[in-house]
Amino acid sequence: MDKGSIANRFFLLLGLALLQVLFLNRICLFGYVTPLFYIWMIIRFDSSMKRYGILLWAFFLGLLIDIFSGTPGLNAASATLLAMLQPSIVKLFVPLDRHDVLVPCSASMGGRPFAGYLLLMTVLHHTVYFILRSIPLGDWTVLVLKIVFSTLLTFVLMLVTESVTKSSGYKR
Repeated sequence: MDKGSIANRFFLLLGLALLQVLFLNRICLFGYVTPLFYIWMIIRFDSSMKRYGILLWAFFLGLLIDIFSGTPGLNAASATLLAMLQPSIVKLFVPLDRHDVLVPCSASMGGRPFAGYLLLMTVLHHTVYFILRSIPLGDWTVLVLKIVFSTLLTFVLMLVTESVTKSSGYKR
């Protein structure tokens, strides 16, 4: 990984953390719906990254959000788990060949596989996050409503972001 790539990832980490902490954490539609958009960075890690690199970036992103949100390790734990699963989940949706480096996006995966990948990753993250947040488990209906509707809002925000950015998904 070159210095430019590290700097780009660092600024993306800071930007997403600021967006999440300053704006998105303040959204609470109907008492249930909060978008957790910061997982966009974890979802977009390319296939050339080493697993420990993905885990470290995700952990520090989650930790930064935890520090400024007052959530003791919830984001760090759920982001790290998502990062641990990300390389395997990408392989479920796209068989990788040895010559191309895949950046998960609609351009490299196709629209439907990317949407499926995005939805699965979002469901996994939000399920872990909201279960950890609601320990001890109380009202299951409220928990399910938070998971479902927050997942849908985050999913829609990421689809809109994907359609606006439309970047190339392959590197040579």
